[in-house]
Amino acid sequence: MGPMGSIVLSGYYGFNNAGDEAVLYAIINTLKDELKDIDITVLSNSPEDTAKKYNVKAINRWSFREVVRAIKKSDLLISGGGSLLQDITSWKSILYYLFIILIAKIFRKKVVIYSQGIGPVSMKFNRILIKWIINKTDYISVRDEESKEELKELGIKKDIEVVPDPVMAITLSPEQEEIANKFLPGKENKKRLGVYLRDWEVDSSFYKKIINVLKWALNEEWQIVFVPMHHPEDIKMAKELSKDIPSSIVYEGDNSPINILSLTNTMDYIISMRLHGLIMSSIRKVPFIGLSYDPKVDRFIQNINVGKVFDIHDFDENEIIKELKDIYNKKQEINEIISSLEKEIQNDCKRPAKYIAKILNNN
Repeated sequence: MGPMGSIVLSGYYGFNNAGDEAVLYAIINTLKDELKDIDITVLSNSPEDTAKKYNVKAINRWSFREVVRAIKKSDLLISGGGSLLQDITSWKSILYYLFIILIAKIFRKKVVIYSQGIGPVSMKFNRILIKWIINKTDYISVRDEESKEELKELGIKKDIEVVPDPVMAITLSPEQEEIANKFLPGKENKKRLGVYLRDWEVDSSFYKKIINVLKWALNEEWQIVFVPMHHPEDIKMAKELSKDIPSSIVYEGDNSPINILSLTNTMDYIISMRLHGLIMSSIRKVPFIGLSYDPKVDRFIQNINVGKVFDIHDFDENEIIKELKDIYNKKQEINEIISSLEKEIQNDCKRPAKYIAKILNNN
């Protein structure tokens, strides 16, 4: 029996977003591997669902009383996974995540920042708060060099480790690889293009260009599958677009991390605005194109050094078509690069969990 430790896990969980759920799934699995006997409580938007899916305890993230009680009883708080400290999507979320860290520090608990993506943080008040509160934490790990630089610029004086996104550690068993075949029709010798889009403030020309790219692919006998990662928003958008692409498929099933990863595994190419769509493609060695609405998408593609990234406000559809034509070379390239990094990525993904195991052992 390993040491008994109690951990509270805070993040964007229970919102039906496949990327963030994959982060949660990955963190829980990595912790359970490192600490055989561990008590995990997740702060979730839908606690019953989270508890059932991941075999952990879960409480309502909006119930101040429950959150305080859970943190008070715990040994350690993980703030982590995903882009929690940024004000590009909402300025309120930063306040929420920092407040949770503050509660843990009031009760003198250890706090671990777990492979977060930091920034952009544009509001001065948020920048001051981050400096004040994050300097009180016990261990900081971020998912890319740019996040480390951002924290340094914000005035964080502590050591900052750069580790991969937790999702990079997820593997599929042979049975899990087969899951997607149950809910997708066969390819009939076609190549399959996965399209992972999200709603964002864009010019209508964005959708026109995407539709032109997909019509080209249809013409070239590709099977087109829309993979909505955030329900219901992404489904609505995918259905709208698929009206213009005859015979395209919109996957509307359960968007659990394993289902989405299994789907991703069947693709020959992926076009994704969703960061975790790109991360999942890379784990499964599927060539990908990123459409960037947020610096985190550019950062991932630059750091992993495969795939191409295009700005959603300004891209040339013909360049994307050129990339899609070059599928054979891209497959070989991504396979070689990811295969050479695999072992290192798996080890680096465990670093925050190993640190947590050390702290709890010493307790």
